[in-house]
Amino acid sequence: MSFLNVRFLVVSLAYALLASAAVSSKRSVQWLQQNGPAAKALNDQYATLTTSSPCNDGDATCVNGQYARCHQGSYLTWPCASGWSCAAIPNEWSEGTTTTCDTNDNIAWRFSEAGISESKRSTPVGRSLQWLQQNGPAAKALNDQYATLTTSSPCNDGDATCVNGQYARCHQGSYLTWPCASGWSCAAIPNEWSEGTTTTCDTNDNIAWKFSEAGISES
Repeated sequence: MSFLNVRFLVVSLAYALLASAAVSSKRSVQWLQQNGPAAKALNDQYATLTTSSPCNDGDATCVNGQYARCHQGSYLTWPCASGWSCAAIPNEWSEGTTTTCDTNDNIAWRFSEAGISESKRSTPVGRSLQWLQQNGPAAKALNDQYATLTTSSPCNDGDATCVNGQYARCHQGSYLTWPCASGWSCAAIPNEWSEGTTTTCDTNDNIAWKFSEAGISES
């Protein structure tokens, strides 16, 4: 094989690898299908838990339909908003799952796309770019507010926010914080199924995509 052919092969392989990496950073039904079984298994496990179940500090889960975090060896719980549920849902940007409060529509859609039967979920109505555009300014305003907070900032029990880049909940008048996973960030993000915002740890790709689609600059 000539030098030119070898160089062409090397360059071709490099471009193929770059193309593969670019594809993997986009949201995909394939991710949902890959992650669906793990999310379903977690939800089956969550259905067996109580606030007195053993846990490790920082664990995120759902207990009796409420979002829960383990603190000092037991679960603290917070109710989800009306029309929302706590669940482990399959990620659509990368490998893994996310445990959070989310709209019943989004949960149902993700499991449906993953080919997983979740009989307790409603039939999704449809997500929309218009929701992102409507909710974007409110999410941006919340993130600007979060940037000013510290763990000693005044708060109301149950408040969900981001403090110094970590997910935070107000407990007994002060914020408890938990770090997000590597490559993830805490942010208020615009909902794409209904009015409002969600404060959670999410992939940097999904956060950037939602604000971009909403027409909001998040530097």
